[in-house]
Amino acid sequence: MLGKVYLLLYNCCLAFGWSLVLVYTLYELYSTETTTTVYKKVEVALKLSQSLALLEIVHAAVGLVRSSPITTFIQVQSRLVVLWLVLDPVKEVQADFNVPMMICAWSVAEIVRYWYYALSLVDSVPYFLTWARYSFFTFLYPIGVSGELLTIYSILPHVTASGMYSISMPNKLNVSFSYPTFLIIYMLGYFPYLPKLYTHMLRQRSKVLGASSVVESEKKTS
Repeated sequence: MLGKVYLLLYNCCLAFGWSLVLVYTLYELYSTETTTTVYKKVEVALKLSQSLALLEIVHAAVGLVRSSPITTFIQVQSRLVVLWLVLDPVKEVQADFNVPMMICAWSVAEIVRYWYYALSLVDSVPYFLTWARYSFFTFLYPIGVSGELLTIYSILPHVTASGMYSISMPNKLNVSFSYPTFLIIYMLGYFPYLPKLYTHMLRQRSKVLGASSVVESEKKTS
C-alpha cells in the first residue's frame, strides 16, 4: 500500500514537473520569438525532472514496478548524458533550435507517460490517455532523438577545440581519453538500438490499443 502511494506521488510530481518545463519552454518561445534563452528559462525544472528519473531504475531494481532495471537504465541514461554531459557544460549550443525541439518532445512524452502511470495505479485511465501513451511516440520519438543527436553533434567542434573532458598523454596514469571520439561512438550507438525499440513500441501499441478498443466497444453495447 505504501509503495502504491509513493508511486502515485512520484508520478504526479513528475507529471507536474514536466508540465512546468513545457509551459516555460512554450512561453519563452512565444514571448521572445527566439530559442536563445529557452534553456536558461527551463534549466532548473528540466534538470530536476530529468534527474529524478534515476529513481525509476531503483523502482525496477527493488521490485516496485515490473520493469527491467537494465532496460530502464538504458532508457534513462541517454537523456541524462545529453543533459548533463552535452548540453549543460557547452553554453555555445544552448541557443540552438534543436534544444527547444528536443525539450518539447521530452516534455509531452513524459507528461503523458507519468499521468498514465499515475492513473493506472488507481485504475482510472481514460481511453484518450491510453491512446496518447501508445500513439504520440510515433512522432515524438523521432523528434526527440533527432534533437539529441543534433545537440551532441553540435558540440563536437567546441569540445575538440577546448579539450573538455579529454585526457592527453603523457600523464601519470599513462592513459588517454578523447571526449569527441566518445561522443561520436555514443551517437553511433543510437542506430542499432533505435529500430528495435521503435518496432517494440509499435507492437505494444497494436496489442494495447487493440485490447482497449474491444473493452470500449463492450462498454458501449452493455
